[in-house]
Amino acid sequence: MRPALVAILAIACMAIGLFGNALAGGRKLVVGIVDQVTWSDLLSDEVQAPTLKGLARNSGAGLMCVRTGRASGGGYLTIGAGARASASQPQSQPGLEGRAFLRNEIVGGEAAGRAYAAYTGWPVGANGIVHLGIGDLVRQNQPTTYPITLGLLGSALHRSGLHVACVGNADLPDSPHRELAAVAMDERGRVEFGDIGAGLLERDPRLPYLLTTRGDRLLSAFRRALAVADLIVVDFGETSRVGEYADAMPPAAAQAARRRAVERVDSLLAGVLRELPPTGWGLMLLAPTARAADPEEQFANLTPVIFYLPGAERGLLTSPSTRRPGLVLNTDVAPTILGYFSLQTPPAAVGRPMRVEPTRGDLLARVKSDEARQAGVEVARRYAFRWLAVLAAIALWAAAGMFALGEGAPRWVRVLLRGLLLVLLAAPPALLLVGLRPMSAAQMLAGAVAISLVIAFLGAAATRWRAGHVPPALLLVALLVYDLVKGQTMLQWSPLSYSAAAGARFYGLGNEYGGALLGAALVSAASMLPARERGGAVGRLLAGVVLLGIAGLVGYPRFGANLGMALACAIGFAAFIVYLWSERPTWADAVAALLVALLVAGAAMAVDVFRHGAEASHLGLFAASLRSQGWGALGQVAIRKWTLNWLLVRTSLWTDAALAGFGVVGVLLLARPRRAVAAMAERPWLAPALTACVVGAIASWALNDSGIVAAALVLLYGAGSFAYLGLGEA
Repeated sequence: MRPALVAILAIACMAIGLFGNALAGGRKLVVGIVDQVTWSDLLSDEVQAPTLKGLARNSGAGLMCVRTGRASGGGYLTIGAGARASASQPQSQPGLEGRAFLRNEIVGGEAAGRAYAAYTGWPVGANGIVHLGIGDLVRQNQPTTYPITLGLLGSALHRSGLHVACVGNADLPDSPHRELAAVAMDERGRVEFGDIGAGLLERDPRLPYLLTTRGDRLLSAFRRALAVADLIVVDFGETSRVGEYADAMPPAAAQAARRRAVERVDSLLAGVLRELPPTGWGLMLLAPTARAADPEEQFANLTPVIFYLPGAERGLLTSPSTRRPGLVLNTDVAPTILGYFSLQTPPAAVGRPMRVEPTRGDLLARVKSDEARQAGVEVARRYAFRWLAVLAAIALWAAAGMFALGEGAPRWVRVLLRGLLLVLLAAPPALLLVGLRPMSAAQMLAGAVAISLVIAFLGAAATRWRAGHVPPALLLVALLVYDLVKGQTMLQWSPLSYSAAAGARFYGLGNEYGGALLGAALVSAASMLPARERGGAVGRLLAGVVLLGIAGLVGYPRFGANLGMALACAIGFAAFIVYLWSERPTWADAVAALLVALLVAGAAMAVDVFRHGAEASHLGLFAASLRSQGWGALGQVAIRKWTLNWLLVRTSLWTDAALAGFGVVGVLLLARPRRAVAAMAERPWLAPALTACVVGAIASWALNDSGIVAAALVLLYGAGSFAYLGLGEA
């Protein structure tokens, strides 16, 4: 009876596979895991990897942001969920994400399938692989500020009649590493077909981790999976094991081991490709987690991704999530796979399908260049962010102290402090300009310092030190408006802009430069308007229109795409605009101006929703979530923003800079220093601009998830410009 039963089951599996294959139009997709590597590892001249390099040269290729944004671990889980997931685990225990087993595999003295049913209460059914960590993973990802469905990809394929298999593992002697199952499992942690067991491995005493993938068994398991499954996830395992052991090895030994692992993967991949039919298949290679940086690298947080379709166009991968050629997100993988099978992406997935943007020249040289350039930006960002915040706090607190001392403040201290304030005001445009061309981290930092000094000196000389704060503010506004309209090249590569590796923002105007733009625009408007008694009604009208236009630009999806900063700009600009028409504005004036400004900024989201569809920015996605989930989506966004914002308030150096800016304003109100009062009397629009900066800073802080950074930069221009003038000669 047993041989007959086995034969019947085999025939049934083949029938299921053929039926699913028909539903998919005969298409197959292989997702290969080559984890904990960079493009430099794959394309090194010291690595003999003709298959990998050949695929990369004739495919869609790019960098992938793999940060989960919530906790350590979760890269594989995030890919399967299409949303940022967490898989944290105490260091004393094996990794939770990799606790998947064959249903008949013995774990803790009993079959994994039986243990799974006992722990979860769910049936194993006909599935061949179960994830024993699914209960803990679901619990970890329940208290989120956004909806998340673990196993979204596998469930969506299953509901459409398609079939999934997993082959391979990255086990170490002391722990299972079957994270690949987290990519393909359904919502209950099950995978239909495949082989992820220890039988795929063999011992190799020459390796520090003693285990290596046995090629003949991996390929045999792949053949069986190919016969019944539409999506096959293959983990070659070799690079993952090196990554796990790299910290225990000397750097040179770890690099040599990584090169051997890449060559071994190349050999296994060649075998997999030989098994595929002539047509009707696709291949995606990716690294779900980033490896630790080598000593000479400092940064290795973006991983390679290759999407190969026979006969398709080659070029750089991109997606509506990033709008940057050569950069995609790990949350884009699930929508891309579903799109490959002509399936709709469920609402819980936040990513969007990748596409190939054709490029000229050497594709591999371009991705290596982008990887190196991004590494330089990230390293420079660490220093620029820290020191700009520290110096801003020092300069503003020192200015507040000088105001408190009054005429007793030493002249030479005031002169030095004014010079420092000018350099700080010139730093944001300088850090924007260094993004124009590829540079190393050292070159970017040195260039930013040099350009800041030049801008500060020329601005001071041009105004005879009386209004040296104005040229840096005007320059920043001009550069930002130009860059937003012309493609955002400087913003994408500036060390003060958003971080591609951090995964927070990839296009439009980030909160850092959004805050700087708000403050600089108010300072510029205040400096260019004539006194009210001299007339200038046309100038005041033009200033109001320009400020509203900037708020709209910040919110417009094609350019600024930052709703929080657009609203903050609208509020800050409205506070200034009411003073344009009334020396003593009433609450009615303020409300009317605010409504007009909010209408201009909010129109951006409506444009995004009704015109851009699948290419909508995160503003359009937010509006779509309101339609599908109701006002609960607004509460989720508010909680998420407040949680991150409060974390930054407690930990960021920018909190000190923001407090210093408020300190300058506080001393002005309390001490009324003579030089500062004289500066306001000479420049009648200075006080309204400073008031608007304070209002805009508070709005920036309240409406953005990194609002303390935006608020500090608003105050750097508002309080910093006022401090520069107030410390001048009487």
